[in-house]
Amino acid sequence: MKSEEIYSLVLNNIPVGFSMVDKEGIIVDFNHAAERITGYSKEEVMGKSHIEILHGTSDRDACPLFKYALLRQREAVAAEAAIKRKDGALITLSVTTAPLLDSDGTLTGGVELFRDITEIKRMERERKNILSMFAHDMKNPVTTVGGFLSRLFSGKAGPLTEKQQGYLAIMQDELDKLSALITNFLEFARFEAKEYKPVYGPFHIESDVYKNIEAVRVEADTKKITIQRELPEDLLPVFNADAIMINRVIRNLLGNAIKYTKPRGTITVRLSKQDNAILVQISDTGIGISEEHIPYIFDAFYRVSRDSTGSGLGLAISKAIIEAHGGRIWAESVYGQGSTFSFTLPVS
Repeated sequence: MKSEEIYSLVLNNIPVGFSMVDKEGIIVDFNHAAERITGYSKEEVMGKSHIEILHGTSDRDACPLFKYALLRQREAVAAEAAIKRKDGALITLSVTTAPLLDSDGTLTGGVELFRDITEIKRMERERKNILSMFAHDMKNPVTTVGGFLSRLFSGKAGPLTEKQQGYLAIMQDELDKLSALITNFLEFARFEAKEYKPVYGPFHIESDVYKNIEAVRVEADTKKITIQRELPEDLLPVFNADAIMINRVIRNLLGNAIKYTKPRGTITVRLSKQDNAILVQISDTGIGISEEHIPYIFDAFYRVSRDSTGSGLGLAISKAIIEAHGGRIWAESVYGQGSTFSFTLPVS
């Protein structure tokens, strides 16, 4: 089989759209999947401007193929772009592009692989709306029930027996858990909708880490867990961050460490300066996490085991907060020996 036949066979049987353009952005090849996704036949697009026929604009930044492959001569993976099909319908694509360079490194054109993710994006929007609506609708009745419980505790409905007070205390405790869960739902929905943005101000991380450790000290002492700090010799700089958000991340990671560390264990909080970032690491001598769970623990609602308590949103919210600050968060663990959760915050 000749190389041209192999090329054509592969090109027209891959399940993703393929478009090749010259250095001016004129379409020189278009496969069957691209025809199916866009509604245009190969004959209709050959020799036409890729950006004008598919994007309906001359704005090159609207097209990943132009923006990355042709203008910057670099690859882009899973970039999102909107195009208009031949029938006028707007669809969203996930696009991977790359420049085409000859043996001298001269740009000759670019290629683009794309797939239709319109339905996926619609389902994502619906999920976010449902989550937000659920949390909002639940908050009002919880507040109302809490108000009536408060009135009962205060004796406004008459005196309570000791057993009745015990029952009401259990109800209040469960209601508090539900309220915390709803709050997590609301915050996660806002992060996903990009509505929750950091409010930057001067942040002294050494001081705030100390305050967070002291805040959980009583909880740790009940399990006889030691919490220790490891600080660099030089004082870490004050930098801009949202103190409320970052403190939430630190408190969440400390809480998890206490929860999963056995009695008489140790938790270590390390701070260090790395290039233009602050590195925070919280290590424990807890039960650890199996290797197969590590890639998913920052996903919303993911639980390592059925016995896990909580909303399954704490780490997802922490990840959203750190990434909103331009940082990175990750976990390392050895099952049965403990875990280390690390995150970076840019200081420039």
